[in-house]
Amino acid sequence: MTKSTYILFSILTVCLVAGNIHADALKGMYISTNLGLATTSSFDYLGSSTDQGSVCDPIINPNEESRQIAGCPTEGTGWLSKFDSASGIATAIIVGRHVDGSGILKKLSIELEYSYGESSLDQTQSIRSRSGVARDKLNNEIYRAQEHIGKITSQSVFANLRYNFRSQHKTRPYLGAGFGLVKTSIYGGRIWVRNNDWTQITTGSSLPNSEEVRRNLAGTTSSVHETLNDSSTTMQFFAGVDLQINDTTSIGLRGKFLQVESFEATGGLDVLRSHEVPESYSSKRELESLRVVGVGLTVTIQL
Repeated sequence: MTKSTYILFSILTVCLVAGNIHADALKGMYISTNLGLATTSSFDYLGSSTDQGSVCDPIINPNEESRQIAGCPTEGTGWLSKFDSASGIATAIIVGRHVDGSGILKKLSIELEYSYGESSLDQTQSIRSRSGVARDKLNNEIYRAQEHIGKITSQSVFANLRYNFRSQHKTRPYLGAGFGLVKTSIYGGRIWVRNNDWTQITTGSSLPNSEEVRRNLAGTTSSVHETLNDSSTTMQFFAGVDLQINDTTSIGLRGKFLQVESFEATGGLDVLRSHEVPESYSSKRELESLRVVGVGLTVTIQL
């Protein structure tokens, strides 16, 4: 748990139990821990950058007149990679309180939940063209274009409302929903490797210094290893059943579903065509939708 998340969780927990400080203040409260597995859906990982075509790179094409002929500056480029679903651990800490009252209120509980999930993809996928000069690059200049994601992690804080179907029985099924904030982190990288044989590269073949450009391109590499983060609000839905062991302890199963509607982060490069990355370079990574389904064993202590 990061320091900022811990502070937020602590403040919200204090707010949840705020009131008269005496023995009755803890009446109806409970703490649950959950440990299990979570599965992320397959997804499209989109990329775009301000990077110009190889013929506009002054290190690859040092001839200013040739760059003008090529129509520099050119538009940026876009690419995508498709990743499969993956599974990993999921943990949660839940502080809750049964609502006082009569009728339907007696069946409700309010909860504050902190959860952490980690899905290990360890997948390498081919990069595909979306737009811009990437189309030409992948057709001739580049013979290897791959993206790797090692893992995806998430940290979230949710405020939940739970409905307990049989709160006075030993077996207690329930349903609930929550609204909160999810921080998603993607650990990965990508590599673009050019053809070692300059005669097989057609990029810049119409330029007056065509051979110079293609020789300078041959064997060069663009690559990055990066960790990207983004936070967004979302809803989760959960269901479970608890089995009462004694007056204070119960165990059970709890499953949940949530969807990260958007992920957008600024990325970069470590090396551009085997040379230092210019300050003007910028890139954006996007993930349009990521679904998470999890189930775990829950231990609940009544306070």
